[in-house]
Amino acid sequence: MRLRTLQFKLSVIVLAFGLLAIGLSALRQYRRDVEARLDQVRRSAYQEGTRLASLAQHFFRRRLPNSADLALSYASVHPDLHLGVICDGKDRVLYATQKQWRGLALWSCPLAVTPHLVSATRLSFEGALNEDAEQRRLTAVFPFLDVTAGAQKGLVVLEYDLHGARSAAVRQALNESAAQSCLLLGGCVLLWTLLQVMVAERVSKIVEQTHHIRADGEVHLPIKGNDELAGISFSIAEAARQLRASEWRFSQVAASMRDIFWVAPPHTAEPVYVNEAYQALFGREAARLPRRRWDWLRAVAREDRRSVLEMLRALRAAPGELELEFRIHGEEGTKWLRCRGFSLRRDGTSASSLQVAGVAADITGHKEMQKRLLQAAENERRRIGQDLHDDVCQRLAAAQLKSGVLQSALRREAHPKAVLAGDVAVELAEAAELARAFARGLAPVAMRAQEMSDALVELKKFIERAFSLRCDIACDDMTGVLQTEDAAQVFRITQELTTNAAKHGKATWISVSLTAGAGVLRVEVAHDGVRFDPERREDGSGGMGLHMVRQRVDALGGSLAFMARHAADGGTIAVCELPLRVTE
Repeated sequence: MRLRTLQFKLSVIVLAFGLLAIGLSALRQYRRDVEARLDQVRRSAYQEGTRLASLAQHFFRRRLPNSADLALSYASVHPDLHLGVICDGKDRVLYATQKQWRGLALWSCPLAVTPHLVSATRLSFEGALNEDAEQRRLTAVFPFLDVTAGAQKGLVVLEYDLHGARSAAVRQALNESAAQSCLLLGGCVLLWTLLQVMVAERVSKIVEQTHHIRADGEVHLPIKGNDELAGISFSIAEAARQLRASEWRFSQVAASMRDIFWVAPPHTAEPVYVNEAYQALFGREAARLPRRRWDWLRAVAREDRRSVLEMLRALRAAPGELELEFRIHGEEGTKWLRCRGFSLRRDGTSASSLQVAGVAADITGHKEMQKRLLQAAENERRRIGQDLHDDVCQRLAAAQLKSGVLQSALRREAHPKAVLAGDVAVELAEAAELARAFARGLAPVAMRAQEMSDALVELKKFIERAFSLRCDIACDDMTGVLQTEDAAQVFRITQELTTNAAKHGKATWISVSLTAGAGVLRVEVAHDGVRFDPERREDGSGGMGLHMVRQRVDALGGSLAFMARHAADGGTIAVCELPLRVTE
């Protein structure tokens, strides 16, 4: 349609320029024709006036008045001659082309002649031409000797109408312009036909050929010919074949992938692409996506939707790569996915339009294995704690008792080493108490959800005794909120964060709080010590504890963040948010 419009506009432009050229040519031709006709009338007037003056002088000398009248009649044949007269020396009309003016005075005739012109002509005795531009008349005045009137000077006066000359020039210019316009119109029709046959129809075929370029579409044959359009059509056909082959290879790779490969174009009108793994993992039909672009979000766990949307929003805002782990609910239960997304600017789009793509892999097995490893590690810690309590603590208690007995015996004997034995007994008591504290830390007795507060109280006592600082504990009732295995992991996370704050924070107080609400368990550990930089701790210098915390948080599907306290005494706040799984 646009091509036909362009074709029409081109023909109209050619026609307009042609008409303008014809108009200018006709104007120039009109001016040339008018000037040529005027020159012709001037020459004719001069020749006719000279001839009639000579004949009038000859006929008057020989007394042939009829011959003078006949000569004037011949002059009246000229189509532009309006009136012609022959006057004697007294300005009386003797002969005229129109008989009603015969015998009248020259000044009574409708001639554009003035007394000054008559006097000047008789005085110079030379013919004169006078042209009146306003009335478009040409007057020719030629003198002769009237021998019959005593050698007075007679006059031959001829007046020509210039309207006829101009009208003839206009008619000639219009005739030539009409002929040229017909030729121009025929040329435009021919140009339209040539454009239609040689350009428009072939370009339309090329456009149709480009519209059918699809991975699953048939490759149209190129148009025939050896010109540039045929070369373009051949190149498009070859590119379509290569695209089809590339798309086939891509579809084979995408179909064989177990992970989900997805592409979200920058414009919402374009459909989202996903491979066959989408339906297997999400349990939703991919055919819904062209109609409902966000259908996949319904399968994402409600607690993880916000983080997923924030990731997509960040990728839309600027080119880059991001990674996120989230859960989806399907017919086979809850699954964990690790999505690695990236965004890039597609050629031919604006700077604000980014195409987002990514790969989502099923990591449910990895999460389960990670959780089992943590549970195994927790069981091993509990075993070590129990062994420490049942063996080492008991041995230390026995050694303390024996040291007390030895001190009593040495004191009765007044032995000087009795004081030393007492010191040994005191140190063994302190070591036994410290060993019991470590045993309770490795294997706390209260690890069920409803007994979380008791375990945190024991943690508080250990921190205050081991590091000599104040520790405040606040814990909501976790009954019916946490499962037993999750409670153990939550305690370990709280324990590690609190211990790290006491060891490395150089704080004077630590505040620990556990709150549950809106499907999220929030663990918050704050202190007034030096600000904590998790990246510096993860570079290999004493970051094993934080690494284990992150493993536990990931296994529970939570998040961990460190923030600076906006207070005069400084400090750091560690915030861990874990999704709750309600117990039956």
